[in-house]
Amino acid sequence: MRAIAAMGLAAVLALGPSAWASAQDEDEEEAEEEFTESSEDEEDASEGEGDEEGEGDESADEEGEPAEGDEAAGVPAERSWYFGPYFRYVFVPAFMLELFLDESPSVGNAAFGVVANYRSGEGKPTVQIGIGYTGYGFEDPFRAKGDPVEDTEWVESDLGLLQVTGSILWNAEIVEKKLTFEYGVGLDLGIVLGELKRTEAYIESATGAWRKCGGPANPPVAIAFCEPGSVPYDEEGAHYNVTEERVPPIAAAPMVPHLALRYDPIPEVAIKLEFAYGILQMWFGLSAYYAPEI
Repeated sequence: MRAIAAMGLAAVLALGPSAWASAQDEDEEEAEEEFTESSEDEEDASEGEGDEEGEGDESADEEGEPAEGDEAAGVPAERSWYFGPYFRYVFVPAFMLELFLDESPSVGNAAFGVVANYRSGEGKPTVQIGIGYTGYGFEDPFRAKGDPVEDTEWVESDLGLLQVTGSILWNAEIVEKKLTFEYGVGLDLGIVLGELKRTEAYIESATGAWRKCGGPANPPVAIAFCEPGSVPYDEEGAHYNVTEERVPPIAAAPMVPHLALRYDPIPEVAIKLEFAYGILQMWFGLSAYYAPEI
């Protein structure tokens, strides 16, 4: 028994250090594997948190900070098309007509319509086009240049121009985004409506004003003016309620220049004070526009 015990003890003593070392190595390898797995888990977790944080940041950028010009951010997007009505007072001064006539009054009428403005961008012109109507109605004495005073006629007009109006306007800002001066050229082109009638006229002795003759030799005291007889519109002589047939069916009125002072109280609304000069007329206007989301 003692011999067997001694041999076992010797075997244990001989094998003990290497066994202990092997056991220790196994324990260290298991510890290293656990540490490695733990580190990998922590890295995965940190990467997941980073991804979630990155996604959150992008979401915040996309949702919390709207793009420039976004109306949700209080900065309306730039708009190009503006639509609205216009009103004009068209004035034909006597001194312009008297370049071709010896007797002529000043004539004034209203014009109205709707127009669209397209703003092509900063530093580029605004294009304006619309439709409207301009009246050229009057009742006044007219006499052709070089004719005797007895040839003065009373002219009655209910003429009008159903027109297309267009302009090209450049701009210069006075107050940024609020007040702008516009300048350019334009043209009204349309169909002439209505009639123009001619009748002999006379000077009323009591007032010195021109009056329309009631007919041939009517009134009798103005027979030098209200001469007898009546001839067609295209013949020389007396005319009584004769319709002038030489009115052109189409007419054009240039605007050289066309000027405007534009006020933008908000980006979607514009108000204009306008002025234009043509060959024989000028006009003053007021217009208002709204820019829908297009």
